[in-house]
Amino acid sequence: MRKLIVSNFLTLDGYYESTDKTFDRFFDYFHEDYGSNEAFDEYNTELLRDADTLILSGRTSFMANKDYWVSYPDGPDGTAIRREFAELIRTKEKYVVSNTIAPQDLAPWHDTTRIVRGPELYAEIAALKARPGRDILLQLSRQLWNDLLVHNLVDELHLTIFPVIGGEGIPLFTGRPPVSLKLLSTRTWAGSGNILAVYRPILREPVPE
Repeated sequence: MRKLIVSNFLTLDGYYESTDKTFDRFFDYFHEDYGSNEAFDEYNTELLRDADTLILSGRTSFMANKDYWVSYPDGPDGTAIRREFAELIRTKEKYVVSNTIAPQDLAPWHDTTRIVRGPELYAEIAALKARPGRDILLQLSRQLWNDLLVHNLVDELHLTIFPVIGGEGIPLFTGRPPVSLKLLSTRTWAGSGNILAVYRPILREPVPE
């Protein structure tokens, strides 16, 4: 069975994004020693290299990410690691979970992207995991993976802690999910203040009806 891996970053005090759905403010006091800090880009590119399938969710989030990565290779100031990610995300099999996105919204990724809607979600994810192949990667999509977590469909949480304090914002977790977390590994990068913690979630209570 394939693993479903969630990769997200958070502030030291546990926030996923600001209340206005951005995160630039989190880096107001970012330490100058860490420069451009490409460690998170490098790690997510590494994960995507090893995955067969990428899952994203939400029409607004998906459209913004698609537009960004489609145009990125043509920008004058891009980085090599982000250009590699842009090419990987273009070619990988993708699933977008949304009740409002339409097939015409997928272009130019329409040949590699499938839409999954509400009632099909859990069966579709379970079927994906049962297929032969390499890892399934889920990025961003906080609400989606919090839901999948309590349905026992997440195999690993890869959480990158940035050396910043948010102060306020949207927490990474929705409430208090009934899971235990077993630490599998940690990692740091030279020249970066990021700390990666990899956990295996273990569901402790039945999925709510």
